Amino acid sequence: MLEKIPYGYEEIVEEFGDPFAKGFAAEIVLFRLPYTLFYLDKSVDRATAHRKAVPHFQAALEFVLARGLTQFVRNYGGIYAKRSKRGQRGFISTHAWGIAVDLEPQKYPLGSTERFPDSVVECFSDAGFFYGGDFSGRSDPMHWQLCGGY
Repeated sequence: MLEKIPYGYEEIVEEFGDPFAKGFAAEIVLFRLPYTLFYLDKSVDRATAHRKAVPHFQAALEFVLARGLTQFVRNYGGIYAKRSKRGQRGFISTHAWGIAVDLEPQKYPLGSTERFPDSVVECFSDAGFFYGGDFSGRSDPMHWQLCGGY
């Protein structure tokens, strides 16, 4: 687990690298999820993420499992995706670093005021994640990212 969660673009790049640099793809690894999630009608047992973020994703989902909250976290929207922020061209998405996850995207779409239960938010914050439902600008309640200030 990271000792310090990066805050702001410079710290994100310092910790995780440049997602568009040659060789960055070697930082993205396949890992096993603590329990099965679903993408549309397919079960998902493994995902890809930045190698430094994997322990954080596993911890967050293990907290969900251990606290009996899996009924709230079943549908997977993805972690790694090499792209810009939605609606903000020119700004790299935290998904491009493999340090963000979208969960329950149909229930908690971008811009929605709906929120995951506080008990679920706590599972992810206990693992170092910042909750997109708490963003000061556009709310993104399906989203958790392993950085702040970005």
